[in-house]
Amino acid sequence: RLCLVASRAADAGDVLLRVPIDETLSESVFDEVFPGAGGDGSLAGLEPWMKLVLVLLRFRAGDEEGKWMPLLRALDDSRTFRRHPLLWDEADLLELQCTQTFEKLKAYNEYLETTSLQMEEFVYPVLGLAGRVSREDFFWAFGALKTNALRPFSQPQALRLVPVLNILSHGRRTNCNSKFASSGIFKKDETLDLLATRSLQEGDVLAYDFDPAKAEIDILVDYGVFDVEAPSGGMELTLELDENDPNYLDKCDVVEEAAGLQVRESFAVSEGSVPGDVLAFLRLVKLEGFDAFLLEPVFRSEIWGFMKDPVSRENETNVCVSMIQSCEEALAEFPTSIEEDEEILARLAADGGSKHSNARIAVEARLVEKRTLRSLVKFFRAEKAQIPFKEYYQERRL
Repeated sequence: RLCLVASRAADAGDVLLRVPIDETLSESVFDEVFPGAGGDGSLAGLEPWMKLVLVLLRFRAGDEEGKWMPLLRALDDSRTFRRHPLLWDEADLLELQCTQTFEKLKAYNEYLETTSLQMEEFVYPVLGLAGRVSREDFFWAFGALKTNALRPFSQPQALRLVPVLNILSHGRRTNCNSKFASSGIFKKDETLDLLATRSLQEGDVLAYDFDPAKAEIDILVDYGVFDVEAPSGGMELTLELDENDPNYLDKCDVVEEAAGLQVRESFAVSEGSVPGDVLAFLRLVKLEGFDAFLLEPVFRSEIWGFMKDPVSRENETNVCVSMIQSCEEALAEFPTSIEEDEEILARLAADGGSKHSNARIAVEARLVEKRTLRSLVKFFRAEKAQIPFKEYYQERRL
């Protein structure tokens, strides 16, 4: 696929590329493409991304040859431009089965199916698009936008599709970033500048982190890209209180009021990293029998702090055994093992396949989740082995 490379050596802070804002596509173009549309308030609920999707659909359905048409035609070429996973071939998409990534894409698909029907019923007739665009067109426009638009930045700027910058490669080891700038008389000439963040040599591939706050599998779901060289983060571990627990209501109070969390809470976990609140939440979930005295109102202000340390041997054993079992069951659901996936990647590399191919990305994404699960098993086995040597609540109170 296409990528951007440095045409010359550059130092940190150097401007590598400058794109006039007038040559980018943002939601402001909606009013130009559909003048006066929704003047009665019927389109007041359209989100910015929806407006951009509708603009792309209008261009795609139109007969006129505007300045955006060459780019839109080029976006149809999956060999040159990345495609959102929702638009992957079925064989590649099925490689993600049993993963959180696959479940998130299913949820995305269901949302888009509903949105597409709503557009067809309420929006297309208002904009003169009724009968001119299909469900496939809507999914194409969504995919083109998500995989080619730059995310909004800390400045109050809009989501926008930026020609040339749309072929930036995603990477966690970044060497460039973007910045809005103003120049000219009265600072009226606005540009989107691509800046080097470290020294570059001629020919270096420009790597841009699409969203530093997100884990790699979420980057894939949201932007259709994945850093196969240095993927960041792991997966979400979702924990929840059991509604059938006789102490359910008291535990809800602890989680929501003392811990500031939800009754069903998701934690970001990765290979070799387990947040402290995960153990505290699990200990609370497994708090029962004699240990449940800690749920008495007198301890309410302190109990979350108590949960951050081992409560009792029985509680700690239940936590470790349940997590080991759950993670091993999740790993067993995959049709392939970690070792088999590593062999698949080796074969793909030996066959000269692109490291950015959908098949390679799918295997890499499920490996991230499998390795995280394996790491959790290892972590809780180590915790279980330390149970005889840990200090528990009653011992700490002496």
